Amino acid sequence: MKKILLSVLLLGCALCMDAQPAGGFGGFQMPQVKLETSQEWKDVNYAGDDQAYHTCDIYLPKQEKDSYPVVIHIYGSAWFSNNSKGAADLGTIVKALLDAGYAVVCPNHRSSMDAKWPAQIHDIRAVIRFVRGEAAKYKFDTSFIATSGFSSGGHLSSTAATTSGLKQTKVGTVDIDLEGKVGNYLHESSSVNAACDWSGPVDLTNMDCGEHMQMGENSPEDMLLGSKLSQEPDKYLSLSATNYIDKNDPPIIIFHGEKDNVVPCCQGKKFYELLKAAGVKTEATFVPEGGHGMGMYAEENLQKMVNFLNAARVGKSRIVEEGGTGPFKAVMKEESGLSAHTVFVPQDLSKFNQKNALPVLVWGNGACTNSPWEHYKFLNEIASHGFIVVATGYIPMDEQPYRGPMSTTEQQIESIDWVMAQNSNPQSPYYQKIDVKNICVAGMSCGGLQTLFNCADPRITLLMICNSGLFNRQNAGQAVGGMPMPPKEKLKEIHTPIMYLLGGKTDIAYENGMDDFHRIAHVPACAANFPVGHGGTYREAHGGEFTVVALAWLQWQMKGDKEAAKMFKGKNNLLSKRKDWTLEKNAKFDTLK
Repeated sequence: MKKILLSVLLLGCALCMDAQPAGGFGGFQMPQVKLETSQEWKDVNYAGDDQAYHTCDIYLPKQEKDSYPVVIHIYGSAWFSNNSKGAADLGTIVKALLDAGYAVVCPNHRSSMDAKWPAQIHDIRAVIRFVRGEAAKYKFDTSFIATSGFSSGGHLSSTAATTSGLKQTKVGTVDIDLEGKVGNYLHESSSVNAACDWSGPVDLTNMDCGEHMQMGENSPEDMLLGSKLSQEPDKYLSLSATNYIDKNDPPIIIFHGEKDNVVPCCQGKKFYELLKAAGVKTEATFVPEGGHGMGMYAEENLQKMVNFLNAARVGKSRIVEEGGTGPFKAVMKEESGLSAHTVFVPQDLSKFNQKNALPVLVWGNGACTNSPWEHYKFLNEIASHGFIVVATGYIPMDEQPYRGPMSTTEQQIESIDWVMAQNSNPQSPYYQKIDVKNICVAGMSCGGLQTLFNCADPRITLLMICNSGLFNRQNAGQAVGGMPMPPKEKLKEIHTPIMYLLGGKTDIAYENGMDDFHRIAHVPACAANFPVGHGGTYREAHGGEFTVVALAWLQWQMKGDKEAAKMFKGKNNLLSKRKDWTLEKNAKFDTLK
């Protein structure tokens, strides 16, 4: 049997790969089946070119709905095939997903003969962006997008998940672009909400971890990388889904056969252990008599996959400080379709409607950290007073500092896009409950720089810059690497009222922030200072003093609260009477109503 598989694999290498080979990391595929669907589209080009390897087939469930959560299922072929979407486990995995109410997208991708790694993950990420960009046309519910795949498809599915939100990185000596520029929807996110790995090779540095088929002089991964493990180990590490695992990865479920002699089962077992150790939500099923695809698709396993995906659609959540002190007890949670963001919102949305909608606070974190772990008490307290807060970064489920890659300025724009989409989506729990005409964008330190970078967005109606301010030419060298560095001329693009919330003269951002404030004359602006330094009071109970002032600013400007206005208005404003606070205002400020 091994000789037959190897012969087929080598034959596949020599051909143009118009059909999926029956061996290698592809295993055996069932003949094409007729699926029960409400709509199908074949050979849809997701890249906007004329290449067959950039096409996909789209299937919608038989039961018609306005929209469907999406699973992108990827065929196996040892990365040798560029046109096997028509044999992508249609009678097993795809059928089970359709029966469970998921739209399924089966894409082609470039083979190792067409292009070397990372071209294949570029193609899969282009498919994910296409799903978001063409959601209305194909009835995709982009609040949940998962990847799934068998064998080499399982590798691509797993890698899409463990690199979710990571666009570029360095692996040893290898600089790797994980995003690519394939397709017409480069502005869309390529993050996913979950992944299924069916018999995938996930650690390409250790394919000899168990009994497996000998591939000869050139293994499929050698062909994909154009190299040898002994010569360039970092390339093989960059190909490995296990290399990118961290605690912020989306949920991943693993299926692997104990008797798989193509991709040894120890690959799946190691993946499972590493995911568990990192704190990633995961499940694994190791089938005692399962081979490479053979004996793997029992109804019980297919139902486990569906149950896992259904559970992943719920997401993580956490009640912070008993929901806050405001009249609307809040919850901190993840939202499907909004990867690398944390939402703070009242737990009971029944009290909100078009006439009593939730104003929006979009938040960027200090140090451009991709988690609001330092600010969650502050943000939760604001939400408890009837706001929806969308913070950049992964939800902090414990008190541990976030250690992953920095956030990006684009994530604030993604937050605005998301609230706009949710408010107009009849399927969303937020439908017509968000006040999209009242959007404040704010951020602390590096998050404040991100906010100023984005200040020209016409959807923004209010700004709040916390412990931050633009660098000038004289002190730009003090900035931490990776921070956005817009010039002082950016201040001219501000078109809304703005408050600087600073920590007094010991705040390292004090000079920058006050210089900004003194330059702003064309819009109402104020600078409030409380002498606590750069760290503010965000980590104190309910966010401390900074919450009091920030909340008053938001309630006055976004809810028209007359009592909150007294904190700032007039010579006898309440802030100036509050212990240790000072307030400066420009000439336009007292024109605010």
